[in-house]
Amino acid sequence: MIPLTLTQYLGHYDDDRITPEVRANAERLLAIVNTALTAAEADGVQLHVNPHTGNYIGGSGNGGVRPPDSPVGAAKSGHKRGTAIDPYDPHRGLAAWSWKNKARLELLGIRAMERPEWTPTWVHWQIEPVASGVFAFIPNSSPPLTDALPEQLA
Repeated sequence: MIPLTLTQYLGHYDDDRITPEVRANAERLLAIVNTALTAAEADGVQLHVNPHTGNYIGGSGNGGVRPPDSPVGAAKSGHKRGTAIDPYDPHRGLAAWSWKNKARLELLGIRAMERPEWTPTWVHWQIEPVASGVFAFIPNSSPPLTDALPEQLA
């Protein structure tokens, strides 16, 4: 696995809107995420490079950091604090692994993930817990974007 870098995570938002605090959070996040991705790959998960970003970050430019004024995501999104990332997962292998390895992810420092039904081609990991304390949380009130994984139904 080629580790994700701060430059990749900041993407086209690498400017003065990203504070030193957010950059520090992002460096801490990436250390944890790179460890988790390495563990997933060691367990047989195939990681995919996103053709839009050229790395393992999902989306087309908003799967890493987002500036405070970004209209994408919630106002208090972890992406805007540098504490959340959306690894690209077009075949849902990383989502299945994450679901089966929630306790392992927590030990590594991942404190929450969005439920896979709301992340059809990415996994959302964050290093801050959500207010409810639920590890796999529903991110919003919109309907799910895809079906539950077989691992969720087991």
